[in-house]
Amino acid sequence: MNSMRDDIKGSDIDCDVVVVGAGFAGIYALWKAGQRGLSVRGFERGSAVGGTWYWNAYPGARCDVASYNYAYFFDSDVVREWDWSDVCSGQDEIRRYLQFVAEKCDVTGQITFDTRVESATYDKATGLWTVRTSGDEAVVCRYLVLAVGALSEPKAPDIEGVESFAGEAYFTSSWPRDRDVDLAGKRVGVIGTGSSGVQSIPEIAKVARDLVVFQRTANFVTPTLSGPMDPERVRAMRQDPEAVRNELRATYGGNQPLYIGPDRFHDLDEAGREKALWRAWEEREVALAFWDSHLPEANAAISEFIRQRMHEQVTDPWTANQLVPWDHPYGGKRPCMSDVYLQAYNRPNVRLVALRETPIERIVPEGIVTSAETVPLDVIVYATGFDAISGPVHALNISGIDGVSMNDAWADGPVNYLGTMVHGFPNLFLPSSAMSPSVLSNMATLAEQQVDFIFDTISWLDAHDRAGLHPSPGSQEFWRDETLRYAKRVPGALSTDSWYNGANIPGKPRHYMVYRGGFNRYHAACYAELESGFKGYELLPGNAGHDQRESA
Repeated sequence: MNSMRDDIKGSDIDCDVVVVGAGFAGIYALWKAGQRGLSVRGFERGSAVGGTWYWNAYPGARCDVASYNYAYFFDSDVVREWDWSDVCSGQDEIRRYLQFVAEKCDVTGQITFDTRVESATYDKATGLWTVRTSGDEAVVCRYLVLAVGALSEPKAPDIEGVESFAGEAYFTSSWPRDRDVDLAGKRVGVIGTGSSGVQSIPEIAKVARDLVVFQRTANFVTPTLSGPMDPERVRAMRQDPEAVRNELRATYGGNQPLYIGPDRFHDLDEAGREKALWRAWEEREVALAFWDSHLPEANAAISEFIRQRMHEQVTDPWTANQLVPWDHPYGGKRPCMSDVYLQAYNRPNVRLVALRETPIERIVPEGIVTSAETVPLDVIVYATGFDAISGPVHALNISGIDGVSMNDAWADGPVNYLGTMVHGFPNLFLPSSAMSPSVLSNMATLAEQQVDFIFDTISWLDAHDRAGLHPSPGSQEFWRDETLRYAKRVPGALSTDSWYNGANIPGKPRHYMVYRGGFNRYHAACYAELESGFKGYELLPGNAGHDQRESA
């Protein structure tokens, strides 16, 4: 097989590693490569580091994972020098934190910003990848790390007439960063009530003349953990960051929850269960009201309790009924957190349009036409989410062994082993991708864990004189079965339409894409492979890239 570029010889390696993306995983991967003595290039389509936290700059954007956990722990100085202002930090603070870490670790100089990766092609003859960018570069490397994130490919609205709208239009997933968006006194429509809608709607409601929310599916909304950081907890965290790092990896979700109910569901009578639910609600950890909250019976009680609390926060009975998710259990799709979302519908300038009753028919120059009315608007905000998890990978035009594209390999849904590698694409690593804990874990903890595993794998290959590896087809089938096996244990996981299974994208194969066996079990499975000499992989003989670099 010929190389992608005729003028590239097998010995012409530009760097050992290319890292695509400069969010949590990308920044750490760049640093880790340097620590391992590997040459590295980074590419980022944004103008600065941050990844998801660079682009999602919409009003009200914040993290719903506690700042005690949602941070790096690989460097004790970083832990001790950075002060978080809130338990659930806002977008700009997280973006500034990532900039702080990137500068402290001296990796910003390795990143080419404002640059998209347009294709990546594997050359079987040389065992090398050629990465083409929007900057007309073709970079040849041994290893390719696609730290593109799970939520980075915006979902285009599938509504007739989108381009005809005469007013302003914005996406929460790519909010303007070069100017302020002034919504004061305007008639605003928001389409979507997932996490970005739940966070932005209360902020928009404060300034808009009128706000109309178009909701297709109601979501569970519970109180946030937001508030001042506990000085004692911060002090303990800073005392031994490495211990915290190890503790996070030993938990189910890569988090240290502030509260878990001490009692089992079936050990309590009805009054005891109600008391446990109220206590967990007040602790803002209602999903963990019982020691065995994962049981279907416990989940049903938690779901019904949340529905009641949601309903009583909204004044208008019809609106309250529409905002409550009656059609799926808690955790069946991604739940949301907010202390102000439901109350926003009590404002006189806010109203809800239930699309299941009166669907959108088209967008026209003056606004949105539903089956019941034409809603005049000055601004439309699309909180329509992402082509999640697999979408960012599909967008990169990746070709592996014998020219097989990743899009063809994933035509029936994503396949991989341990959520990081795909058969037929040697030395290509996918942190935060499908079939890893990804969006159902602490993404910061996952970024460190997966990047560590990736570079431990690279070190093993070099130490054993191997050119590379990729998983066997059998390992991929095993891992797909494992992902489904654990998903079946979660109430509503396989029966609820959500972006977890691609149901939000017309024509996308339905395939459950999140490993729910627990972060601790996932971590153990990764390192069991390394300790066994990668028995679940196909190893390529002879470290071709290493030999070629030495002889160049």
